[in-house]
Amino acid sequence: MSSTTSTPVGTADDRASLRSDATGAHQESPGSLGSGLPFGRLLHAELRKTVDTRAGRWLLIVIVAVTALAMGLVMWFSREDGAGFLALLTTAVLPQAVLLPVLGILTAASEWSQRTALITFTQEPRRLRVMVAKALAAVLLGLVVLAVTFVLAALAHVLSVSVAGGDIDLAVTGALVLNYTVIQVIYILMGVAFGALLLNVPLAIAAFFVLPVVISIVTATVGWLRDRAAWIDPTMAGIPFAESSNASAQEWQQLGVTTLIWIVVPLALGLWRVSRREIK
Repeated sequence: MSSTTSTPVGTADDRASLRSDATGAHQESPGSLGSGLPFGRLLHAELRKTVDTRAGRWLLIVIVAVTALAMGLVMWFSREDGAGFLALLTTAVLPQAVLLPVLGILTAASEWSQRTALITFTQEPRRLRVMVAKALAAVLLGLVVLAVTFVLAALAHVLSVSVAGGDIDLAVTGALVLNYTVIQVIYILMGVAFGALLLNVPLAIAAFFVLPVVISIVTATVGWLRDRAAWIDPTMAGIPFAESSNASAQEWQQLGVTTLIWIVVPLALGLWRVSRREIK
């Protein structure tokens, strides 16, 4: 008599689970075509991350508080004649240029510090695409903050002048709006570049604030660099755009050179590092 030995193949649910796991593994492979998320959904997710995390939420609260405090001080010191629209706007935008880049750093580097990058890059294996979405999310949020600042400055000006009995003047040139927008975008992207390069939030924040100060000190003390400071120091290059709406061609060139040094180069190195780094 012959006997037949059968091999257990598991239940139908087990086989379905194995097929699902195999399909999922195939979709998560970085080299698979058609994998990943649509860019619109990816951008929406990155925008949500900037306000859902505790650090991002508190940073936005601090930005709003500092903006309100700055405008409040201008209104108080100008209470007799009324606070000018341009004075309110400039006073509010300057501290934002310091704080908004931290948002860019958090957007680019926080997932590596919190060890959630594995989840993100499993859902979207194309890492450079994720970084583009992160940078765009930070820029869009910064532009929203800038737009809200314009509105708040206009309301504060109308209130201040109305109380003082002065004339309302909301005139602002398109060149000035462009200057403020360019400066905000540049500083946010500088934060993204530092975050992508260092992939460590505390280290990137320290580098972002310390390195420009060191460069300013060096250019101020070294004779042959003093006359060329605006071509090296991002702070010096940005001053004409904060103080005047009529930046010269040379000032735009200086801003372009400092942007290349402080954004393009570190961002390129950061993207290369992100694409190569092992995810743990």
